[in-house]
Formats: sequence, C-alpha cells, structure tokens
Amino acid sequence: MLKAGYCRLDVTPPLGSDLSGYFYRRDARGIIDPLYIIALAVSDGEETAVMIAADFIGIDMEHCSRIRAAVSERTGLPEDHVTVSALHQHTAPCITTPEKRLTAIRDEKYVDVLIRKFADAAVMAKDDLKEAQVSAAAAPTAEPIAFVRRYFTKEEGVMTNPSSKLTLLGRCAEADNTVRLVKFARDGANDIALINFATHPDVVSGYLISADWPGYARKYVEESLPGVSAIFFTGFQGDSNHIDFFKPKEERLVNGSNLDHSRFMGRQVANTVTSLWNRTEPSVSEKVFAKSVVIYNRTNDTDAEKYDECKKILDDYRASNATSHGELGIRDLAYVTRIVNLRTAPIFRPVPLSAVGFGDVVFAGIGGEAFTAYIASVKALVPDRFLITAVCTNGYEGYFPTEEAFSQGGYEADSSLFTPTLEKEVVGAFRELLAGI
Repeated sequence: MLKAGYCRLDVTPPLGSDLSGYFYRRDARGIIDPLYIIALAVSDGEETAVMIAADFIGIDMEHCSRIRAAVSERTGLPEDHVTVSALHQHTAPCITTPEKRLTAIRDEKYVDVLIRKFADAAVMAKDDLKEAQVSAAAAPTAEPIAFVRRYFTKEEGVMTNPSSKLTLLGRCAEADNTVRLVKFARDGANDIALINFATHPDVVSGYLISADWPGYARKYVEESLPGVSAIFFTGFQGDSNHIDFFKPKEERLVNGSNLDHSRFMGRQVANTVTSLWNRTEPSVSEKVFAKSVVIYNRTNDTDAEKYDECKKILDDYRASNATSHGELGIRDLAYVTRIVNLRTAPIFRPVPLSAVGFGDVVFAGIGGEAFTAYIASVKALVPDRFLITAVCTNGYEGYFPTEEAFSQGGYEADSSLFTPTLEKEVVGAFRELLAGI
C-alpha cells in the first residue's frame, strides 16, 4: 500500500522584504496572512518522492538546486525525487539574486534559514509517512473564476488585460476552470487533500504579504473537512487570470483585484473540493516514480539591435523610482527588459521539467509559467492517468507561450525569453519523461 506524509511550516518573510510580480518595487508593510511551505511525501516502500509547494512568486533554478540538494542530504533521496514548486502569488517575494531581477529578496540570512526550512519540511513529511488509500476526482467550479487574459482586439491586435477603450473580438483561448483533487485517506493521521487549479494568484495586490486565494482555498478546505490537511499547486496558468474583460468596467472594478474576491475564489475552489471529497475514484497502481530533466531552447534575441534605445528607457524608468507602470505600460516594460538582458543572456536557455507518479496520478511540473493549453498537451501523453500540473517547479524561467501565441504576439509572447519552437520541445521532452511512468 502507498504511504503519504505531510508537513507545513511558516516561512513568512520580515517586513521590508520585496514583493514581486510587477516592474516596480513594493516593500512588505504588513501581513494579511502567513506564507507557508508545505511538503507532501509519497512512498511505495522502495521509491519515495517529496513534492514541496511554496507561497512565493518564484524560486530561480540556482536556489531550487540549493533546496533540492539540502533535502537530498537530509533525507537521502535522489535530487530528482524532490520537486520545489512556487505557487506564484504576487504578494510574496521572489527567491532569486538581486542581479537577476528588479524585485528580488535581498535578505540572505532569511534565504539561508528558508533553505533549511525546506529541508526540515521534507524530513518531517517523510517521517510522517502513513499508509494511505489514494483516490482522485475533478470538477469545474460552480461559476468560472479563471479567464484567459489575452484578447483579440479590433484596434491593437492581441492584447493582455486590454483597456476598456478597445473593442474586444474574442479571447485567444479558453481557461481551465477544473478543480483537481487527490485524496490521501490515512488511518491514525490526518487525511491529505492535494488541490490543483490553474489561474494567476494575483488578486490581492498591494503592499501586504498574503498567500492570496490559494491560501484561502487551503484554509476553507481544512475548515470544511475537519481532520484534513491541504496542499495546493498552481496549475499551468501563464495566460489566465481572474478578470473577465467582457464584463462592464464597473463590474470588473467591483469584483476585481481585492481581498474579498480572493476569498471568494478560495471559497469556490474549496466548495468544489468539498463536493468531490466523497466521490473520488481509488487508484489501482501503488508504484511511485520520479524523474526530472532540463532541456534547452534558444534564447529569444529578436530586436537585439535595439539595446541602446531600450537601455535608456529602462534606466530612466528605474531612476524615477516608479510606483506603477505609468505611461510605459507593462507590455513595453517587459519588452525593453528582455532586450536589455540579452547582453548577458545565454544562447540557449534552460527549461526544467519534472514528473512524479504515485498511484494513478501523474504530477507534471515546469520551471516557469506555461500557458493553459499545455495542460491538454501533457494530458494527451498520459490519457489514462489523473494529471496534476504545477508552474514554477524547480525554476522560474518566465513565460512559456504556445507556438500559436508566439505568432499572435502580445505581452507574454513579446517578453518571453524563448522562441516559438518551445512548445514542441517541451511536449516532446514530457513524452520521453513520462514514457516509463
């Protein structure tokens, strides 16, 4: 019989820490709710894997490698049996070096303690292993709470989060509003709910630390199902968020980026989990499988000759100590940042991929923000398995658009560090990674 173990640790950073997610600095001035790292261990008696979900916007490959090495040293597990996934909340820090990102955690003492806590969580989850019956189920939320944020417009072509002045012709794709639940029923210990949903955790905003709606989803599940411990993974969501731009502007402002809407989204996810709890289908397999790989895609060097022009724009913007995107706009800021960073960029850029199998479940992680369409692409590789996807896993390398999205353009495609061959290379690598699962 499979075994599962759980651990949750508070890793809320000190006030003054940078909150990431935009192109201007925000220092944390208070705490709405704490940030956690949560570790889930699974074992079949021969193979053991640990999946860690962390309330950060991202953790770069360098720091993920440090974490995985620390976990491996403390637990004795191979490093490719350890996955580290950031949930991508925009009211949380980015764990990377300041040289790599404008808004990065700058407190190295905190980072050192954080890495130790990742290892602690893995050790305690492994020590908590108990026999568990694994089962799974999926269903959409009662009403849509995720929407693809890329729209065809009459005036400007494809736009992300378009202005109300533009005429919308349609969405570029459809979001995935499916809540996926994996249930670990354990004797003599709390049951475990692994929850998966795909859209941006960028609802709260502001200067206060928060785990946003994924944190509320965990909280409400545990309140609704006493004796259950929850872990959440953000699914492939690079082109989706919580705003339906086909709704009138006044309605979007009322129900848009605020704490009440974050709680509403968490409640929608939790209600779906609760409704599925006694309707899950048990797994037949009892094997654990874990493997990871790093592939390389050529760096997007389009418009590299515009370096001097873009460098001046970016320097002027940063010198202004801006507290908003201002007239430049997020699309242009992302674009000029990509051009400027080309001076030190590698010719080929890494893409971390990982897979963990336990029971009839497959966990597929990617080291960045994959577009929603990747969910269906990976699912097609394992049609008989229950698929959980996770962004920002074992790295944080930016947007992973589809080939079609690259041809359409827009904020994510223009700012992506990769080239249009990315989708085929990623899906091909997942095919090989999952072949033996």
